[in-house]
Amino acid sequence: MTTNRFAMTFKRWAALAAVGAGLVLTGASASAAFPEKLITIVVPFGAGSGTDMIARGVAKGLTDKLGQPVAVENKTGAGGGIGAAYVARGAADGYTLLMGTNGPMAANVSLYSKLQYDPDADFEAVALMGKLPMILIGSKQAPAKDMKALIAYAKAHPGQVNFGASNTTARVWVELLKKMTGIEVETVLYKDVGGLLTDLISGRVSYAFENVGPSLNQINAGKLEGVAVTAGKRASFAPEIPAIGEYGLNKYELVVWYALFAPKGTPRDVVARVNAAANEVMRTPEMQTLARQVGLEPSPMTPQDFKKYQRDEIGNWRNLVNLTGVKID
Repeated sequence: MTTNRFAMTFKRWAALAAVGAGLVLTGASASAAFPEKLITIVVPFGAGSGTDMIARGVAKGLTDKLGQPVAVENKTGAGGGIGAAYVARGAADGYTLLMGTNGPMAANVSLYSKLQYDPDADFEAVALMGKLPMILIGSKQAPAKDMKALIAYAKAHPGQVNFGASNTTARVWVELLKKMTGIEVETVLYKDVGGLLTDLISGRVSYAFENVGPSLNQINAGKLEGVAVTAGKRASFAPEIPAIGEYGLNKYELVVWYALFAPKGTPRDVVARVNAAANEVMRTPEMQTLARQVGLEPSPMTPQDFKKYQRDEIGNWRNLVNLTGVKID
């Protein structure tokens, strides 16, 4: 009896082991074959935004490198949180990726009292596309064309100068400028960069901290003024525009970055494959041209190094939000 019971138990364990081995092999096989179908990059901001421009360039390059079509889908709202939450809930198979930025994937932890996702725990860090400063842009009708004159005018007219802001990074920059200079200005919030640029061009608002991609075209077309780049020294993409560091305003480090993320649990070999392909894409002539156009400095990292960088950025943004007092809700 004991022998029979032992034999039956052994058979059950053998059967379970066989099933488990089959599952492992099936998963490994599926992972090794990646990709076999369409990959979607979710952009948590609108069409025409800096994030959208970079995502579409990366998607085209990944299509060539991975041998499968890569599409871009915009899911906007809540400071990038709607698109991020959508990807976080997606299948962890590498076929749905997020083109995240420092906003939804670092700053939102401190800016929002509640999030529908965790930027750290819910995602695999895949590949950092690059970093860049922002540009302080001004309307042609703005009262001052350079930082020194702007600060002097704002001090002489407290509360009468307005800054538009279409994203959370811009809102924090306005508050940092106030902290560094002692000026008082009004912040006008926008849901998208298109509406902000329209009002800047028409003169309804005077200034804005904005991403390079949407801004530089308007500056080059003569529709807006480039007042300063948010860096310690001038940027290679627009050497004619002064840096805020030239005015002694480089106390705080706040850069914009763009990166690919996947849902937590995505196989490591899939993450590694996309990381390698994305890094190759950033070295292509086409992406180098786009990077120059939008001011992006490619910054390749391994997934492990990029995850550490993201966690450091979450802490950095916590400090900046505490300093400025900016809260979304």
